[in-house]
Amino acid sequence: MSLSGRLRLATRRDVERRLHELYWILREIYRGDIIVEGEKTLDPGNLYTTQPSIESDKLGLVLRKTLLEGYSVPIIVVRGYKGYLYILDGHHRARIALWLRLLVKAYVLNIPLYKPRLRSLPIKMIEFVNPPETVYDPVINTWRHMVNIIHFIEKKHGLIAYVTRNRLNLEELYATQKTITPKYIPPGILNEPILVYRYGGEHYIVDGHTRACIKLLLYNTGDIEVVEFTLDDKRIGLIDSAIKIGKPRLSRDWCRTGLR
Repeated sequence: MSLSGRLRLATRRDVERRLHELYWILREIYRGDIIVEGEKTLDPGNLYTTQPSIESDKLGLVLRKTLLEGYSVPIIVVRGYKGYLYILDGHHRARIALWLRLLVKAYVLNIPLYKPRLRSLPIKMIEFVNPPETVYDPVINTWRHMVNIIHFIEKKHGLIAYVTRNRLNLEELYATQKTITPKYIPPGILNEPILVYRYGGEHYIVDGHTRACIKLLLYNTGDIEVVEFTLDDKRIGLIDSAIKIGKPRLSRDWCRTGLR
């Protein structure tokens, strides 16, 4: 996937250039009272924001690249007033690390007097926003939709989701809607993971019923790549939805009913 502008994901070299720029800018502001601590490994749960929001489509791309390609690029952090750790660069990467329960690599600058100009919050509380520009790319839209769903559910329950990658048998998945509505699925996203919720050792489809059925019926495949999440194994509304309709497992018969 070739991206430019705001959706282009940073490389380590990009971050090192940005670190160099920030060092000289902050050195002027704080009159040399700055120490370069170097690269550290930090718990994202201890990090604070210096911007009010992150963009959901870019967040989806970072999640995709991290889960599917092992993307790992350091962020830039200032150890500031009272030892608080403020993110200067890499809010999207830090929020994904929080979901994946990963430690995050960070270049740390120590500036004892540093305080962000905007109100700062723990990274877990940062807002997700859909950018005003419309991106006509089915892969980007699919992952943006996934991160928005996860965030909506975690906000509703006041918990941070635990997100991971998995591969599951299609016929062990539970549907959370009565039937599927036939719709055009661009070929480019047929191999993208679907979104499932894990509860009590079972897996419920949250997004991707149609794609799962196409894989089952047309490609005759037995398993599928999934983005799996849970909120400390909490029972969420979708579980009740599945129970109300008889808790159907995904099957060829169930899929054919919706695709007739």
